[in-house]
This record gives sequence, C-alpha cells and structure tokens, in this order.
Amino acid sequence: MAKILSQEEIDALLANVSTESSFEEEDKGKQKVTVYDFKHPNLVSKEQLRLLETIHEGLARNFGVFLSAQLRMIVEMNLLAIDQIMYSEFVMSIAPPSCIYVCKTENPSSPFVLEMNSQLAIFIVERLFGGPGTPVNEARPISVIEQKVMKRVIDRLLEEVVKNWEIVTHFDASTERYESNPEFVQIVPSSEPVIVVSFEIKIHGHSTLMNICYPYMWVSSIISSPDVQEKILFGNKEATTEEKIVIQENLYHTPVDLSVLLGKTHLSIRDFLELQLGDVILLENRTDALLPVLINNKHAFNGVVGLRKKRLAVRIDSIVKGEKDE
Repeated sequence: MAKILSQEEIDALLANVSTESSFEEEDKGKQKVTVYDFKHPNLVSKEQLRLLETIHEGLARNFGVFLSAQLRMIVEMNLLAIDQIMYSEFVMSIAPPSCIYVCKTENPSSPFVLEMNSQLAIFIVERLFGGPGTPVNEARPISVIEQKVMKRVIDRLLEEVVKNWEIVTHFDASTERYESNPEFVQIVPSSEPVIVVSFEIKIHGHSTLMNICYPYMWVSSIISSPDVQEKILFGNKEATTEEKIVIQENLYHTPVDLSVLLGKTHLSIRDFLELQLGDVILLENRTDALLPVLINNKHAFNGVVGLRKKRLAVRIDSIVKGEKDE
C-alpha cells in the first residue's frame, strides 16, 4: 500500500529539487565554450594580425589619395577585413568577369593576386580619358586597351604595397599577367590557406571591393622571422651606426634659407603712401653694428655685411643660443 506523504515531507522534496536545479544552472554558467574549427585552424596570431592591419591601412590611405588625384573626385578607400581562408574559397568568392592581376614578389619570391571589380576598372579608365565616369551596370571583361591603361594604376598600387611592407621587410613586386576568369588563376593548391585583405572603395556613393590574396606560407615566412618578432614584441631598436650615418648625410644635404636683416624702421601709413622716387628711408641700424643672420626665418647668428671678391657677403661673428641649446 502506497504511503501518503505529509506536508512537511512534500516541502522537503520540493526544496531539494530547487537546490539541485540551482546548482546545475550555476555549473552551466561557469562553463566557457570556445568554438574551434579544425578544418580552418586560426594560424595568424593577434599581434601578426595587428601588424597586417597597420601595413594595409597605410596602403589604403596612400592609394586612395592617388586615385582621388587621378580621377579628380573624392575617393574613400578603407581597410574592410583581413581573413584567413582556403584558396579554393577565395576563388569561389570571385564572380567572373573580374580584373585579376597575378603578381610576383622577389626576395622572398612568391606569387600573389590583386582582384578588382571590372566595373570599377571601366569607371577608372573612363575618368582617366576625361569622361564623366558614369556607373557601369553590366560587368564585362576589360579590353586590351583598357588593360594597358589599368596597368599604370596597378603598378602604382604595387609601389604602395612594397612601400608599406618596408616596415617589415623589403621586396620587389611586379605584374605577371592579367586574367578575367578566376578558374585560370592557381597560385597555390586549393587546400592551402591564404590571407585575403579586403578593401572598400567608395566613389560618389557607389561602393566596390578590391582584394589582395597572399599565400599564408609567404606571409608566415616574413612575419615569423626573428627580426620581425622582436620588432613586434619590443618595438624598434636603437638606430645602428649605418642608419645614423645615412640620417646625418641626409641632414648635411638638406637645403636651408639663409638671409640677413639689413635693418628696420617704423613708418606711418601716411608716410608710406607719400613715398616718392628718390626718397631716403633712415634705418635704425648703424653701419658698424652686428646684423642678425636668419636661418629659415629664425635668428641663429650675428654677422657683419661686406664685400668679398666683388660679391656681397656676411661674416659670422657670434652664435645666438636659445634656451634649449647646449
């Protein structure tokens, strides 16, 4: 015969159930789940990603200024994202026809890809030839003449790539060939990881994308080098003797403006307006007094003006030292 529970026993059972559920909820709240994709492991560290962002933000800024000057209109170019994906995924993300430039670097040697929307390329060519630059609705492969015109733009883009990578390493880059179909571009095996840098180019409210695809092994060989890792962790070291000599030589050959203040005086507006040909203006300086010698409009020396070999000259008599000068 089943036992009938009293009210006290029922309350005790309900209390035990509530405490067990609260403990389970606390245990679930403490658990931290991290999603990890074993098919696409994250190979780029945060420090390396930050360095790549610095490089390509400078690239976007400089190339955007170049496009603004060439197209004679405001061009806004921003770094959109830096992703690590498989090369097959990058190829499938390109919709033909497109402007694909297969480029190559030297020392270290490796191919990489510059991909641009064909509509943007047609717009750039039209503006360079003086046209109004109307938006192109239908995508088509660019012609041979348009490829020749765009090569100058791409060469300038490669110059910016090389220039902004110089904070890490120096290499030479050049264009190997042009393709409109991504299936004909194979710089690495399909299963190899690549680093894709995406840029957004805005012109008159129209936004297009441009991508740069680097092989991961090439990026890793550069960023993982001991010198670069030391620079990432500890920053730039003190300049070497060779670097100091180069800086010193550049300073020695820097031109400066040197002038001598022969004298000054005060004139009223009335006297200035009544000046006639042959009038003599009396200066406050004496002929035997030292005159200030200005370097880039800053008083640096005192000197005496005279003639040397039938030419006007100034002889430095003293050096003017500022508060911060030693």
